Amino acid sequence: MTMRMTGWMGLALAVAALPAAADSLDFNLSSDAAKLSYIRSLGPQGLEAGGGLLHHDDAGEIIEGELHLVDRPEPGREALVLGIGGKLPVISDDERDADGAALAIGGKLHYTLPNYNRAAVAADVYLAPSVTAFSDIDGYQEVAVRGEFKILEDASVYLGYRNIELSYDGDSLGGDRDYEDGMYGGLRIDF
Repeated sequence: MTMRMTGWMGLALAVAALPAAADSLDFNLSSDAAKLSYIRSLGPQGLEAGGGLLHHDDAGEIIEGELHLVDRPEPGREALVLGIGGKLPVISDDERDADGAALAIGGKLHYTLPNYNRAAVAADVYLAPSVTAFSDIDGYQEVAVRGEFKILEDASVYLGYRNIELSYDGDSLGGDRDYEDGMYGGLRIDF
């Protein structure tokens, strides 16, 4: 069974096995990629954990787990949500015939506009230098920015830009390359 099929089946089983009190389910698309993610709050301490699968038509798959400490400086209004932590992407790069993983540190930000509570902006930044990258992968960098619009109380649509850059170990695999680069759009449902 290919990693692609195993990854999709594993994510589907993990989501199905979780209790019904999930926090958010996110699905997004770009011209060449689709990503499904699940995030769950781990109690009142502000921890969030989750996982996701990004499938790229030409490049392969990235299966990721993440853990963040999240703070809401304005309780009640929740205009600003900040998270710091990291993610562990496990990468299968079909184009370069390379596999590996990286421990990336970074954070996320979500800001709801003060005079229009249906609109928000969000950003994510993660970086893994060579010391926290394994196997064929020698570095990982992810940057994403997006604008969101809340269409229902618990559902938002968004449009943004995402760049995932990989570095490789050794000269035989070539230099750095953009694994995913461009516009993407999606839907997030909060439970």
